[in-house]
Amino acid sequence: MSNNVKNEAEMVNETQVTETFQILESADVKNYSDDFLKEEQIRYNQIANEFGESLKVKKYPVAFSELKDAKIVLKHLEKNVKWTHADAPLFMAVYQKLKDAVSAGLNEQSSILLDGPALNGLYQILLKTEGVGYQEVRNYMTLLTLAGEGISNAMRSMVEDQNVLKNIHTNLSVLDDEVNARQMGIEVEEFKPENVEA
Repeated sequence: MSNNVKNEAEMVNETQVTETFQILESADVKNYSDDFLKEEQIRYNQIANEFGESLKVKKYPVAFSELKDAKIVLKHLEKNVKWTHADAPLFMAVYQKLKDAVSAGLNEQSSILLDGPALNGLYQILLKTEGVGYQEVRNYMTLLTLAGEGISNAMRSMVEDQNVLKNIHTNLSVLDDEVNARQMGIEVEEFKPENVEA
């Protein structure tokens, strides 16, 4: 069986929000008609729900030169990672998802696919790796050379998605505030930070 497995069933990465979301301010929505305000509220609700659901199943590509490099990361988890009672469930979940991704092999882009929680967990585990002596640190630095860039790029993509979702929810909150204010017959005041004396 080839190491380059095309795994289109897991390529949920096609779910993208193509729209750029500029952060709305309360002053922006004050001029909206009641109908347009309601339409925007419904639209943002739908986008938030759909994009949020897509992120629950989205898999991020972690690039490796060869499948054996991904196996080295898996072996590192098996043999070198210290865990505590508090992080044992996370560790087990990350290990199993990484093992499944390695078993599926590299896709056509020389990547394995990990969901957001597994990717973030792997990143955190690698950040807090401890060891003793030169041999262990050398092995760890080799591991980072093989996997660090792929994991960092995947994390960057995940953070971008989370920022998009945050912006969507921020805008939805501004729209909700304006709808509620109009229903109660009050005006939403713009937030202005107070001068803080040092």
